[in-house]
Amino acid sequence: MSRPVKYIDLDAVVRKKVPQYYPKVPKWLIRFAEWLICQKEMNRTLEILREAEGPDFAEGMCRVLHVRYDIKGMENLPEQGRFIFVSNHPLGAFDGISYINIFGHRYPKFKVIVNDILMYIEPLQPNFLPVNTLGKQKREDMLAIDAAYEDEETQILTFPAGFCSRFMGGRIQDIEWKKSVITQAVESRRDVVPMYFKGRNSLFFYGLEWFRRVLGMKFNIGLILLPRQMMKTARNKTFGITIGKPIPWQTFTDKSKTPTEWAQWLRQQSYNLSTN
Repeated sequence: MSRPVKYIDLDAVVRKKVPQYYPKVPKWLIRFAEWLICQKEMNRTLEILREAEGPDFAEGMCRVLHVRYDIKGMENLPEQGRFIFVSNHPLGAFDGISYINIFGHRYPKFKVIVNDILMYIEPLQPNFLPVNTLGKQKREDMLAIDAAYEDEETQILTFPAGFCSRFMGGRIQDIEWKKSVITQAVESRRDVVPMYFKGRNSLFFYGLEWFRRVLGMKFNIGLILLPRQMMKTARNKTFGITIGKPIPWQTFTDKSKTPTEWAQWLRQQSYNLSTN
């Protein structure tokens, strides 16, 4: 028997997330938002890959979208050890899915810390550790992340910027990386593997983000566009990924730098890989 497909239903999401405002939202606005996030295309992909889950689903998405990778540095990964994989975050969604495709079969328990909005992609839930970037964290989500760091077999990928790259200083780059990646590495005694993902979203996406910041808007409107970037902009692309050598966790116990300074040092190690 085929597995039932849990389709993406934006109307239902709005009704669940903001029930107090739902009756006031015009139906045409919801229909427009469904078009904006490519709901039909995403549900068509879910239908095509209805039997797939986890890394198999991620691989299937790449196949459906005709995405390829040019990967360097796989030889830098030891056979044994517990790691925190860190990367720049140029795409905001599809880079995480790409890493599940690449590492999910190599590491049976490969987890990615993601914005909780991605949990609506049900086939990838086994590989996701959700965080709420817009509000209060759920206790069960925090406990799941702590358990993953403590587990001997789980490998973890995190995007220390916490948000998608943006246009700054004349180029597309991450904001400052959060110091939590350093404190987690030391507390869990996990070596850190820096990576660099070469890719970009559409100019419209970055322009909208710039416009939001100029106006001082707090709501991250770019989140709405991430599914379209995944289904449209990423299609038929070849992305470059470079994997660096693991950095021993003991490196970050050196008190010559604060955890915040170490996080920016680690960010630079990621970007240094862009020239390889």
